[in-house]
Amino acid sequence: MFKLIATDIDGTFFDDNHEYNHDRFNRQLKLLHDQNVKFAIASGNYLGHLQRVVQFSPVDAFVSENGAHILAGEDEVFASYLKTDTINEIIDNLFSLGNNLQSFILSGEKATYVDEKFEPFLNKYYIHNYQLTKDIKDVNDDVFKVNLSLNDDKLDEVTQSLNDKFAGEIHATASGFGSIDIISTGINKAFGLRKLADFYNIGLDQIVSFGDNSNDDEMLAETGLGFAMKDAKNSTQSAADQVTEFDNNNEGVLETIDAIFGFDTK
Repeated sequence: MFKLIATDIDGTFFDDNHEYNHDRFNRQLKLLHDQNVKFAIASGNYLGHLQRVVQFSPVDAFVSENGAHILAGEDEVFASYLKTDTINEIIDNLFSLGNNLQSFILSGEKATYVDEKFEPFLNKYYIHNYQLTKDIKDVNDDVFKVNLSLNDDKLDEVTQSLNDKFAGEIHATASGFGSIDIISTGINKAFGLRKLADFYNIGLDQIVSFGDNSNDDEMLAETGLGFAMKDAKNSTQSAADQVTEFDNNNEGVLETIDAIFGFDTK
């Protein structure tokens, strides 16, 4: 019945140290591929980061930038960019957050762009392709996403404010760790998986998905079987069909896949 598995990584597939069980997952992947089941990473991170962190495992596809950039094998399935005028309006709006704003970046086709004054706050685990700028409005690139990090716990409030202010232009979603992703309106992980499903000629009801945060809600709700992680936020658990028995630090995704398909990969 199921033809594709899609999983978020941080807080879901990876443990809290950004690791996963390579050997077990690779055994599992072989069994899945033997049954013509594909595996996709669905994340808010940029494509290069995702390819790097699972470079030792032959995953089939990447839904990156929360659905704004999709790759299946060597084929670019879809790309969505924010309008330059919209980006500049967002930037002006972000500065009104004052000290609550820790940093923001533009995730582009060629690089990730960071205002040089925000470099001390940059998490370089996630961003390996960054370029510093004196004025981020001077960036000349196609931009998938604006990401901002906050110093306080007003994530939901700021997310809602952005969606209200730029209704019809953008989709803002909390992506964990005090971070908000801003992409084009209508774009989310479920949208990305729909594009990927069309590419593979399968239905959303043939996809199993895993996630732990607000930017996973749509895909958990719209795929055939959506699993929220055991320690996912309450709203994400409500969006899912089921909750995993094990959390991300105890191989919850791998355990659940074994249970669904009758594998024994330990």
